Amino acid sequence: MTMEVENTQHRLALFLVLFVSLTAIFSSVTFYAMSAKPSQSFIGFGLYSQRGLQGYITNSNLTVPTGQTQNWTFAVTNRMNKAEFVMIIARIGNSSTPTPNATTPSTTLPELGRTDRFINDGETSRINFTWTIESSYQTGQLTYLNITFNAQPAVSSTPVGTMSGANFRLIFELWTFDPASGSFQYGYPGQTSQVGNWLQVWFSAS
Repeated sequence: MTMEVENTQHRLALFLVLFVSLTAIFSSVTFYAMSAKPSQSFIGFGLYSQRGLQGYITNSNLTVPTGQTQNWTFAVTNRMNKAEFVMIIARIGNSSTPTPNATTPSTTLPELGRTDRFINDGETSRINFTWTIESSYQTGQLTYLNITFNAQPAVSSTPVGTMSGANFRLIFELWTFDPASGSFQYGYPGQTSQVGNWLQVWFSAS
């Protein structure tokens, strides 16, 4: 009888250990499954045209004829958990001009134009725009362009020029409105600071 009691007590103790262990595991799994997955807010930013864009690499074959209007579209996706007022600034550069980065825009480059849009949370907004090389001219060995953006008055690429046969590049920066300062800030609000967001397209003028 004593042996049976000891065996029973041993099995009961083992059962309690297994029960507690399985309960802890089940609780952990349930908590993980029911907990909201952490998500990082962001604004996605893309660019396309009906004819496609080949200009994302330096030595691209994207040639833009003078006088021919280009119809392109930005695709901006808002995942910031709130509506955002975004602005896109278009600039022109060449192979040696500085590019924006994660913290700093290229404010030293000529600005061709800008466009803005309110975008609701969870929405992807398509923003159409046009640009045209109105004319080109040479000073010394460098070629410069006069460009219109969204039918606004033409802007000269000066001081950005290229040697014969070299490529220009369009640079597009994403800015968001900051209610606290009452102004647009480069990029979008990150967890600790603004997150820079930009695109570039290389092209040659003909």
